[in-house]
Amino acid sequence: MPSMWLLLVCLLTFAGPTGMSPEPLPDRELFFAEVRKRLASNDQIQGRFSYRERTTELSLNPLGRMGTGPVLVYDVYPHPYSKLTYRRLIERDGQALSRAELDEQDRDYRKRLADWQRRVSREGLSDRQARLREAQQARDKDVERAREALDLFTFAIEGRDTWEGQPAIVVRFTPRPDASPTSREGRVAHAFSGRAWIHEHEYEVMLVEAEAIDDVSFGFGLVARLHRGSTARFTRQRIDGAWLPVTTQFQGTGRALLVRKVVIDFSRTYEDYRAFEPADLPARLGWAR
Repeated sequence: MPSMWLLLVCLLTFAGPTGMSPEPLPDRELFFAEVRKRLASNDQIQGRFSYRERTTELSLNPLGRMGTGPVLVYDVYPHPYSKLTYRRLIERDGQALSRAELDEQDRDYRKRLADWQRRVSREGLSDRQARLREAQQARDKDVERAREALDLFTFAIEGRDTWEGQPAIVVRFTPRPDASPTSREGRVAHAFSGRAWIHEHEYEVMLVEAEAIDDVSFGFGLVARLHRGSTARFTRQRIDGAWLPVTTQFQGTGRALLVRKVVIDFSRTYEDYRAFEPADLPARLGWAR
């Protein structure tokens, strides 16, 4: 979720006073400089793998629950042009899609891919510049989010711990009371405080646990309000030599349209990571050349 990723981005920006530890902790500035390097390349690293994503569809049902289903399973095949990343739905609520349904998705995707390749091959200088400008604007937006994060939280290194047998440095983050987030993601993230477990020697974020310490509104409070006490959890693991997302979880309560109580129970898992290049897709899916 975007707000969860913003919490991770915040870890790149600032580390406050260290806590007490029975052993000397790593040099603060050097440690966080290395963490910044690792997280800054996270998207590019994940883009080198295909993977299977199991996610709870976010929707509001008649009983007032949000994010309870259906559970959807996708095979995800990244593309350098993000709009052409292929999210191939393979299962819905435990039922595999039929061959005909898979074939229809494949036909639609192959048409979109062919149309894009045709446009790129024919584009003039101005079209190419517009496409590159759009990509740069997306990168600039990520940079702006990181800059905003600098003013949202304070951070303190609490000490050492372990996570799944790995040595970790634990960092606590808390929202700054004088911060004024401007983006929707920033407003949501600013309502949370929590801890992050970072690998002491590999400088990779392994676990983030956060809890909303205040209510937060979407759409000026007319669409939804997320209640204090809602929780978020994000995990990463080393897979084939790369640190990759494994789970994202979000649970809590709120209100929609001012009066309707909702229960949010969202989860997303990532598995079956395999090295991947876009050129591998026809062979991977058995498409005739």
